Amino acid sequence: MRRTRSQQRFLSLGFSLLEMLLALAILGTSLAMLAQIAESGVSAAREARALASARMICQGKLSDLLLNVAGGQTPATIIDAPAEAFDSETTETYQYSTEVMQGQLDGMLSVRVTVKVFAGDGGTPLATYALDRWVIDPTLGLEAAEAEEAAAREEIASGGEEAVE
Repeated sequence: MRRTRSQQRFLSLGFSLLEMLLALAILGTSLAMLAQIAESGVSAAREARALASARMICQGKLSDLLLNVAGGQTPATIIDAPAEAFDSETTETYQYSTEVMQGQLDGMLSVRVTVKVFAGDGGTPLATYALDRWVIDPTLGLEAAEAEEAAAREEIASGGEEAVE
């Protein structure tokens, strides 16, 4: 059984077509995997940016709270208040909470500030960041005692003489 040239050419073309289909299938699978990897990279970058923003907002809110405590104000618990983003073009929304609890030691308060970053649709949080600090309870009046002690030290340092105006 001899094959004619046309049959041999047909068989060789068929084999080439099969190779081509196999190569296209491999290429398609590879492109699908690369797209998945690229999307996970974009998602990780978005989460990292959201976490960095949440950290900056959290540090700012805690600093404000500590300044108020230093001024004699007792910190209050705040639940899910909106926070302003540093980037005006962001589509994410930010919420912060402040939790104030009695510390393990008398006269101390435990303060936790938590910031959550939500995507534009408001679904599950992209990132959450929290900071904890212990502060002296301003209702104890320890600041007044410290001021009296400082005044007494100044009086001792000046030799016990009252300042004359």
